Amino acid sequence: MANSTISIDWEDFGQQYGKYHFGKVTEPVHGSIERQTRIMLELLAETNTKATFFILGHLAAFRKNLVKDIAAAGHEMALHGQNHEAMFTLNHQQAKEDITASYKIVTDITGQAVYGYRAPYFSIKKENLWLLEILADTGLTYDSSIFPMELPRYGIAGFSPYDTLYKLPNGKEIVELPMTTASFMNRTWPVAGGGYIRLMPEVLIKRVFKNFEKSRKDSMIYMHPYEFDSQKIEVSSNYPAGANYSKLKVGALNLKWNMFRPSVTGKIKTLLQSHNFITCQQKAELIKQNSKATSLSIDTY
Repeated sequence: MANSTISIDWEDFGQQYGKYHFGKVTEPVHGSIERQTRIMLELLAETNTKATFFILGHLAAFRKNLVKDIAAAGHEMALHGQNHEAMFTLNHQQAKEDITASYKIVTDITGQAVYGYRAPYFSIKKENLWLLEILADTGLTYDSSIFPMELPRYGIAGFSPYDTLYKLPNGKEIVELPMTTASFMNRTWPVAGGGYIRLMPEVLIKRVFKNFEKSRKDSMIYMHPYEFDSQKIEVSSNYPAGANYSKLKVGALNLKWNMFRPSVTGKIKTLLQSHNFITCQQKAELIKQNSKATSLSIDTY
């Protein structure tokens, strides 16, 4: 039987939009993350599914009650970093500080140990694979940051697409749970979640994951809270008061972020009802128990 995982990169659309377009982290203000988190928790409860939530530190700092609600529902808590920076832009010390800060805030809020990490933007690439050593030194047992194919913003061409236990140069071990890809028409395609699932027709999604089940291939689904929202995203609502903006540009952005989004909850519900799902931690433990470590040469990869 194939084991799938449903993972949530728990971040707030408006907070992230403000950070990257206006240069500062502010408190989420529209009630969106509360609504979206409730929708996700209700869907997971209805389908009797436990998910892995990769918690973003600077959102957790403002919404500790929601982090506690997620943990209280029995879902796995993992790290999405502190400041949602592309990790390949940070040096060793900056990366360590970001990971350590997120570790502290999540464990302080929940009182629970955490075992896994996902880099913002899947930003572990071949030039910063040394991040895996920092994760292992922090005491984490798995990472889920790598797209095993080259994409415009992220990914590592030729990286193994299979869940694998790696022996690192520092002597530590870590399990990598890569994003899921599928072969179609002699090409490799990203099908793991997020915008890919939002844009894919449901009939194609069913076929892809049915093929995974037949071939006993494990899969990793990743989503974001805003993708489950029952309300339309209005980009301009995240602009500071008095800000000048192009209505044409805002209209294009609204189209981008809302296109096919109402279909997401139904698509995910169908997958949760049709396949076996376990948490990332459970999957990592299975890999550790049933495989030997493969050496990963970080400097020469």
